[in-house]
Amino acid sequence: MTQNEAFMEHAPIINEKRCTRCGRCVEVCPKGIVVLRDDAVAYGRAGCMRCAHCYAVCAFDAISFDPPLVAPSFTSFPYAEEMVQPGKVRPGDLVNLLRSRRSVRRYAERPVPDEAMADLVAFAVTAPSGSNCQRWEFTVVNGRAKVEALGRSIGDFFTRLNRLVANPIVRALSVLVAGMKLVRYYRDHYASVAWGLEQAAAGRDPLFHGAPGLIIIHGRTDGSTPLEDAQYAGYNICLLGHALGLGSCFIGYAVEVLNRDTKLRRSLEIPPGNRVLAVIALGYPAVRFLKPALRNDYTVQWL
Repeated sequence: MTQNEAFMEHAPIINEKRCTRCGRCVEVCPKGIVVLRDDAVAYGRAGCMRCAHCYAVCAFDAISFDPPLVAPSFTSFPYAEEMVQPGKVRPGDLVNLLRSRRSVRRYAERPVPDEAMADLVAFAVTAPSGSNCQRWEFTVVNGRAKVEALGRSIGDFFTRLNRLVANPIVRALSVLVAGMKLVRYYRDHYASVAWGLEQAAAGRDPLFHGAPGLIIIHGRTDGSTPLEDAQYAGYNICLLGHALGLGSCFIGYAVEVLNRDTKLRRSLEIPPGNRVLAVIALGYPAVRFLKPALRNDYTVQWL
């Protein structure tokens, strides 16, 4: 591969007939991939991360990509692409939207259409990611029976774990091989997990709260900021879900179990090299919130 071919690999393709040499793409490129040279747009170096900033500032449709980059499409609601410029949304409207979205822990016995779940994932991947890595992958579990089965498997894991850590001798010996992990689990989580297992035995769902669907976000951890990327994508899911009339809730206990139970992760067809980064319960709320969220007072230091 020649140096020029290396520079051009995954780099934007410049349509010379449409390009006006205005230089906007050069100014916005975060990696110095595109440069102005002899009054022509050229490639300055390799390493394009396909962020599409150049495409987004080009007024003449002179930039494309190979393999192509695609815009999201949705089937469960009408959508027309429109660029909303900074300052063109009323700040109060945005604040009210975000404050009105709540973590829902009571769901109606109403299935979520597959089309809506697919649209949630399609919107999730429009989120930002560190160095534009986009290493996220998604597993959709849609259907109450499937969610219940997963909940039982996770409950079995916690039953075994609680039985183990209830033994003080096991906790003491575990310090030698596992550090303070089991000791901290017993101190911080044993009682709440025991309560949850009692609730499950009584026919309730303390883990997924009766949700009919889940979206699991997972991926390799060799990207720039994999955990943060997953949270961005997950909150996109929550916000669009709110707009679609759905409730949502991040389920941290499920994340922990799936990252520790290889057999369970394999049953969900999650690749061996992937780490589960978020599990989001979804469904139509069986509760109606009447007021926006309140928060603790906070401290801030100005320097």
